[in-house]
Formats: sequence, structure tokens, C-alpha cells
Amino acid sequence: MSIKLSTDPVSFSKWHMLKDWVAGVKLAAEIQMEDEMLLAKTIIDAAPDGIIINQLNIPEIPGNIQIFYDTNNLDSLSQHRKGTFIFHYDEVEEDKILLLPSDRIFLQTTWSLTLLEQLLNKGYAGGICFSGGEEDKTGVRDYGIMDELIGLLDR
Repeated sequence: MSIKLSTDPVSFSKWHMLKDWVAGVKLAAEIQMEDEMLLAKTIIDAAPDGIIINQLNIPEIPGNIQIFYDTNNLDSLSQHRKGTFIFHYDEVEEDKILLLPSDRIFLQTTWSLTLLEQLLNKGYAGGICFSGGEEDKTGVRDYGIMDELIGLLDR
């Protein structure tokens, strides 16, 4: 699960509240890498399991934190030996995605049952990123569709 962190102290308050509330789920911090002070604060204060970043050239991050590069540059996969890549499914060519090493990629889009099933039937074996979607009210959401999408992955 990922949460956006910013220089706004409220984002860190929400992070700590969720970290204390949710057990057994690994948390990744989504940050903008233009601010190295934010990166340092994230590493020290939030102590995330992973960091999702939007740049490929980054300072050294401790080895216990998994790095996720949010990019659509398919060539970056071969340029970086470490890290996992999040590609936006709508913005990259599907035939190229199917050739990538499945243990280092996640695909992100607004998934439907049909779209996900078609991708899986073509042999895709990498990770899938789901977004939470709209809440009926704060903290309340219908997870029926999410359960069905996860069910497709379980088969």
C-alpha cells in the first residue's frame, strides 16, 4: 500500500496513523524527489518498507527500503540493475511489456475485469497496481470490484 508524503506535516501524521492501524501490510511512501530533505525525513521519520519515486537518478537509499521507479521509460529497466518499475499500462506498448522481466515490473491503470483478464491471458506474470478509487464517505468503500480483480490474480 502506498501513501503520498509531502512537506505538509499532516501527510506524516496520516502515515503514522495508518502504520499504527494496519497490521501485516507493507507501506511505501510516494514522494517527489526534487526535495532531498523530504527524502531524508521520509527515510528517518516514516521508515517505509518502500519508496515510490518519479526520477531515475536518486541519492543512495538504504538497502532495507525497496525502490519503485514510477516511469514509462522502458529502457530504464536495463539501465538500473536494482529496483522495481511501475509502468502505466495505457502509455506503453503491450507487446513490449510482455517481454520485460516479470519480477521487476508492476502495471498501473484503472483496471476492469475484462482488461485484467485479457492481459493475464496473454501471459503477463508481473505485478499489478490497484488504486483505491472513490470512497462512499471517508474511510468507507465498496471493495467488491477489487475483490473480483484480486480473484483473477489468484487463479
